[in-house]
Amino acid sequence: MLVLPQVWCQTVPDGLVEAIGNGDAPAMSSWFHQNLDMAILEEEYETSKNQASRILESFFKKHEPTGFSISFEGTKEQSKYAIGTLTTSDGSYRINMFFLNKQGKRLIYYLSIEKETQYDLTPRT
Repeated sequence: MLVLPQVWCQTVPDGLVEAIGNGDAPAMSSWFHQNLDMAILEEEYETSKNQASRILESFFKKHEPTGFSISFEGTKEQSKYAIGTLTTSDGSYRINMFFLNKQGKRLIYYLSIEKETQYDLTPRT
């Protein structure tokens, strides 16, 4: 019984963490809202779910993922958000995700990826 509250409070589903860490954009897209905003290395997009998946596939081809961990999860007004660290073959990137609840499912409506700096958060354990 003690595990249930932690699972219900968890912002980022385990399957999404695994998909990001594996660079699996099609799997990630199952957590995308039909339309979402993205900022990938200073390029901004207002895109559909399918186009977002193609943009991420391109990113993952250039920056092959080796792992992903969540650093922070929180709530702001009606949405939940998470910050994580993506490790790749060419360095680490900070990923920010904002979620909304739609028909009982948590969906990403904003996602950003930026080069990690020395001031970023360290992953939780």
